[in-house]
Amino acid sequence: MNYLTKRKLTYTLVAIPALGFLTLQIIPLIYAGITAITDAQGNFSLHNILFVLGDKLFLQGLKYNIIIPISSVVLEAFIGVAMAIWFYYLRRKKTFWRTVAIIPFAVPQIVYLLTMKLVFRQHGYLNSLLYNLGGADWIVNWFRPGSILSMIVIIFVDAWRVTPIVFLIVLAALEQMPESYIQAARVDGASLWQVIRHIQIPLVIPALLVALSLRAVDAFRIFATPFVLMGVQGMPVLTSVAYHYKIDANNPAAANTTALILAGGLFIATALTLFLSRKRNRI
Repeated sequence: MNYLTKRKLTYTLVAIPALGFLTLQIIPLIYAGITAITDAQGNFSLHNILFVLGDKLFLQGLKYNIIIPISSVVLEAFIGVAMAIWFYYLRRKKTFWRTVAIIPFAVPQIVYLLTMKLVFRQHGYLNSLLYNLGGADWIVNWFRPGSILSMIVIIFVDAWRVTPIVFLIVLAALEQMPESYIQAARVDGASLWQVIRHIQIPLVIPALLVALSLRAVDAFRIFATPFVLMGVQGMPVLTSVAYHYKIDANNPAAANTTALILAGGLFIATALTLFLSRKRNRI
């Protein structure tokens, strides 16, 4: 195979997935943009945008679509780093505990979410435990619509499932770190906490940023967790609001407008993530 043939083959292999991406992503996005700024007759109109921006459900979804992903990613960072450091110093049954740690991510998402719903529902396992400990006064409504407690539960459930990704990436970075760094610090009299704070954590920050960059973009597309646990009205996010407009309200124009706003937010989040990563690399 000569050089020109290899180049043609390379371009062909790149063009096929690029064409698929164009067909499945860009064209629907363009269609959503056209739908958002036209009326039923195809004339230019801002009615759909104004309707969505003035809808209480959309504004609630926008609020939760900012609070939940950011809080979830921050929680994943803390838990993932803490788990990775603990596993790094764990000397016995490492393989067993590592397998246990990735179970939430390994099981199908719907199975995990339905299990969490059984745990937190009104007559679920957690309330049964609280009832046995303190009686009926200890029973908690974990899924009360619009409450801070229900939002905390959603954040925890969403973060706990994806934390193994952050954990594994940070653990791999820790295991690649030369042990001579730690040994030299211990010889100089550094405590374990000083080693973790001044040596290990700074050295795993690049790997942590990669993990959080991947998670941050994905977190803003959250749908299944609040939808399965509480439904559209209980804890709306932009994806579930778009679903509500399309399926329940039979308003595809509003659904496309919501999807377009979400896509714009994802683009901004991705650009910001790349900017911060490059800035960190330059430093």
